[in-house]
Amino acid sequence: MMIEIKNLSYRYPTRDDWAIKNITLNIRQGEFVLLTGSTGCGKSTLLKCLNGIIPHESIGEFHGDMIINGMNTREYPIRVLAKQVGLVFQNPDEQIFSTRVMDEVAFGPENLCFPRQEIKERVEWALEKVGMKDYMYTTTNALSGGQKQRVAVASVLALKPRVLVLDEPISQLDPRGAKEVLAVVKKLSDEGMTIVMVEHRIHEVARWADRVVVMDRGEIVLNEPVGKAFKHIALFKKLGLRIPRIVGQQDSLNWLGGHTIRTQTRSNLSDGRKTVEIRDLWFSYENKKSSREKKWILKGVNLDIYEGEMVGIMGNNGSGKSTLMHHLAGIYRPQRGSVKITGKPTKKYNAYKLAGTVGIVFQNPSLMLTCDTVCEEISFGPKNLKMPKEKIARRVTEFLDTMELDSFKDYHPQTLSGGQRLRCAIAAILSMTPQVILLDEPTSGQDIYHIRKLMEVCRQLVKQGRTVIFITHDLEIALEYANRIIVMDDGRISKDCSPAQVVETRVLDEVIGM
Repeated sequence: MMIEIKNLSYRYPTRDDWAIKNITLNIRQGEFVLLTGSTGCGKSTLLKCLNGIIPHESIGEFHGDMIINGMNTREYPIRVLAKQVGLVFQNPDEQIFSTRVMDEVAFGPENLCFPRQEIKERVEWALEKVGMKDYMYTTTNALSGGQKQRVAVASVLALKPRVLVLDEPISQLDPRGAKEVLAVVKKLSDEGMTIVMVEHRIHEVARWADRVVVMDRGEIVLNEPVGKAFKHIALFKKLGLRIPRIVGQQDSLNWLGGHTIRTQTRSNLSDGRKTVEIRDLWFSYENKKSSREKKWILKGVNLDIYEGEMVGIMGNNGSGKSTLMHHLAGIYRPQRGSVKITGKPTKKYNAYKLAGTVGIVFQNPSLMLTCDTVCEEISFGPKNLKMPKEKIARRVTEFLDTMELDSFKDYHPQTLSGGQRLRCAIAAILSMTPQVILLDEPTSGQDIYHIRKLMEVCRQLVKQGRTVIFITHDLEIALEYANRIIVMDDGRISKDCSPAQVVETRVLDEVIGM
């Protein structure tokens, strides 16, 4: 066996409950295992045990054995285990630290003292595998979230480990990019590399995997080959997990599984107050270059959004979605053109002045969490807006309940799982009752139960006259909850239509990358 896990349990030093308990699992060489389960069930903790981060970099309570290719992780340091197991973290910002793409991918082989020519060949091979070779000389801070995720995968691939462990590697990738990365991973598996992948996008990963392992509350509750795993429909529904469906243009309506497609159109909503007005917006990160030399990220964007709209923004990685959203929050200012939020021009009103009017949840929620407890995080915004203490207390209680964080209210936000951190960040923004709510990839790292619960909250806010704008690669969620879908391509808005029009036309091909 390549991986042997025997009665493995682990408890974090600040927790009373066990993150994982009595895990026993064997994985063969070359096997592709999909590991899934509800948010916070212990998946990421188990992955950290695979490469020795736990127990070597943790002071928690650890029992049992993790054996990789005959090596007990208790007995070998991380630097030795790194040659056996490569781990791609859930959030690429926690893994990438070099300023250039090629330097990031070369870092591992350089530290293992490979010959210069071999390092060059490994870097080019790994970047080619994830479709990022053209970005070899690009600065990492100029990449989109999805592009960073590909680079993180490439940096681990460059080491050519025996076991590749991936924690939600496609959560920020567009469907075409996800398909490309999964094809690479499957090929590596066919060539003998053992793959363990955590992912909530089960419907996209299932056909590539050999086996499905489901966790719940720190324990394995299902361990079956793919062909048998999805016969346990009741279990998947109970845990709030997706059941895979085959998606294509011809069966797109059937794939929606009877969910309601929003049919409200712009003509129904444009009678309301305009909350977003964008005119001829251009933006580049290359400030020092001339207009002709710049690589423009946004290219002449024009857009109006009204009260009571719930707008889904879709498009391939690097198409300008997050950059556009940062303009809506006043974080970036137009280099050409104008942006107005509730009538306020962002050239005069920056993010600080728009606080309380606009709330944004970043693609990486960890960057937003700065307080010592979840309670303090949710109350931070209202306190700074000088809300009365009684009102703040009500808001905290309301959103602890809404986001199912009540049992974590005294925990440090950074100790939560990825999905829980996202819900904490969303609660902190919603507690300020902004008129315009911006969500960058709110479905990332969430099981379908929590995704739907969040989107229902947003739907109620829209009914109250708020505006919700969310970026997503999740077509099913966009079709069900948005009343309008905007597709971006190469810095421009290529489509602006209703969900029904997306299904009825070839826009579907463009959105999901078929």
